[in-house]
Amino acid sequence: MLAARIAYSSEGHAEVRARYFEDHKLHLRSTGLKIRQSGPLFNGDGPQIGALIVAEVEDLAELTTFSARDPFVVHGVYRQVEVLEWRVTIG
Repeated sequence: MLAARIAYSSEGHAEVRARYFEDHKLHLRSTGLKIRQSGPLFNGDGPQIGALIVAEVEDLAELTTFSARDPFVVHGVYRQVEVLEWRVTIG
């Protein structure tokens, strides 16, 4: 199954984001999760408002567990995280 994690950034956490950025990247690359796409989300020409991950998982719990261990989640860089099943219709 494909699943998407949509994470929305907390305001005023730029310093915390910078502090844990390398740990966050390491987490994305070292967990064994089959990430198909990943990257930041922006509101038009404005600042980054969050991030999206699309991953191949056995069930939603796999991505939920991965997300709960992400340093950005642990340290409050993300104020809200959604994990959803994603079904491809084009592509």
